[in-house]
Amino acid sequence: MPCFKLIEAPEVSTGAIKRMPMARIVAVCVGDVKGGPKRRVGQAQLVKNFGLSGDADSGALGRQVSLLSTGLKMAPVGEEQPPGSKGENLAVSGLDLASIKPGTTLRCGDALLEFVGPIEGTSLYQAKVRLAGIVTEGDQLVIEHVPA
Repeated sequence: MPCFKLIEAPEVSTGAIKRMPMARIVAVCVGDVKGGPKRRVGQAQLVKNFGLSGDADSGALGRQVSLLSTGLKMAPVGEEQPPGSKGENLAVSGLDLASIKPGTTLRCGDALLEFVGPIEGTSLYQAKVRLAGIVTEGDQLVIEHVPA
């Protein structure tokens, strides 16, 4: 399983949302145990009002999709952590998740996600699946709507 090195890219300001050159999905991960690390799968089905198919944390009432911004330095150089090790389903590059307003919709592969906000006590953010579809590493992540 390959690791990815977390690097910081120059930011471009577009109003209240900070973007780096192009937002992309760099890792798709699922886990077998609730609250545990996840393994990289490359592609997964996002199920409406549920989350990623095959992920133990998915569910209509729970955390559907967890996101991690890879533009953040997560570990000292030489101690990089593999995708999924923080419990994220989707590792995202090129988008500052901390600047996204709850309720914002994001196009991710064929799917549509609604951004919920930070997961307390972690560096993760959560989203709900509003339109089912396949998400694949390398897919562009596009902001479709920002609520007033």
